[in-house]
Amino acid sequence: MLKKIGNNELFSSILYIVVGVLLAIFQSETLKWVMIAVGVLFIVTGVLELVKKNWAGGAISLVIGIALVALCWAVLWLALIILGVLIAVKGVIALIDVIKRGMKNALELVFPILAIIVGIGIAFGPLANIIILIAGILLAINGIIGLVGALKSKKD
Repeated sequence: MLKKIGNNELFSSILYIVVGVLLAIFQSETLKWVMIAVGVLFIVTGVLELVKKNWAGGAISLVIGIALVALCWAVLWLALIILGVLIAVKGVIALIDVIKRGMKNALELVFPILAIIVGIGIAFGPLANIIILIAGILLAINGIIGLVGALKSKKD
């Protein structure tokens, strides 16, 4: 049965569901463990590359892996700050553009102002946890859709 469905599609769908549910329930704690797991994978890949005498690729993978494991919170914190600042800057640019063009109605201000608020909230506030929750829910839904598709293709 699993051979007909395709192990990769089935595995990916189940993994999406598990990670999505964990992100939705435990949010930043799950994200920390995912970062550590990814770091360990980079370390293992780096060691395997060094064994194959691929010095550059192995060294880079090891450095990335060690950084992810040792600095996972700092990496996440920095990524959220950068993402939030970029969203806020995009909002400011859009707001300036609306003002320069001449505002036709108040609705044109909604999205730029919303982007500024969301960007600041992601970078410096509690919106990061909401984003993680939404990402978890979307991952779980994506996994369920993929699983249903994989099981449907088995019938065909």
